[in-house]
Amino acid sequence: MMTPNRVAVVTGANKGIGYFIALQLGMSGLFSNIILGCRDVQRGTTAANQIQALVQSKADTKIEFSPLVIGDEATHSTFCEKMKKEFGKVDVLVNNAGFAYKGVDPTPFEGQTEKTLSINYFGLVDFTQKMLPLVRKGSDPRIVNVASMAGRLGQVSSELQKKFSEDSLTIDELNTLMNQFKSGVQAGTYKADGWSSSNYGMSKLGVIAATKIWARQEPTIKINACCPGYCATDMSSHKGSRSAQDGAKNAVIPATTENPPTGEFFRDYEISTW
Repeated sequence: MMTPNRVAVVTGANKGIGYFIALQLGMSGLFSNIILGCRDVQRGTTAANQIQALVQSKADTKIEFSPLVIGDEATHSTFCEKMKKEFGKVDVLVNNAGFAYKGVDPTPFEGQTEKTLSINYFGLVDFTQKMLPLVRKGSDPRIVNVASMAGRLGQVSSELQKKFSEDSLTIDELNTLMNQFKSGVQAGTYKADGWSSSNYGMSKLGVIAATKIWARQEPTIKINACCPGYCATDMSSHKGSRSAQDGAKNAVIPATTENPPTGEFFRDYEISTW
């Protein structure tokens, strides 16, 4: 079976939801190449081989692993250069890689802020900004940012809600807001200032806000965010009520469906409210 000359990149795809996003994209027959961007070489290589074995009977799609550490800007640049050299474009980018502290982790709240935001928000933003020139060259280009219902707008004060949802908000201004949250945490004033009591929730709120900004700024690209749901993965200590396979569908739908919307938030396989 011949597949279109289209390239998809899925970050954090060596296990869990990202693994099934990559697998389902491969099974769709819509891509000639799917790149798994992962930090762990052994796990990434193993996942690529496993997905390749499952996909090959359905589609003529090549599954590859490429090193990528979201939050490490040097690897962001190296990865993008490799995509530019090998393909000259990226048609679909799924930003799935993420991090969350376990509930039993003894690290204090203020000690969790920097790492959580540096991966889930600032890392995703930097990587996406670097990838945009390649995605603009794609055929029917899409970006899907895996967020969460934890990123709901209502977790911050009404004043902050207006700032995060402002139609004129820019990425630079959003970065400033996220840094203000970090500063408030370190100063111990974040609650009084109207910020959330969830580092993870704030990181995903930032992702959804960034999604809407990019959707306004990039009219040729369909850019959406999604919530996979509470899935049984390592991140949830396998306590989730939804399988990773089913959760992945929330990202695959906006990545593959014909004529999708842009700037929306998908949950439970349909457009939802932020």
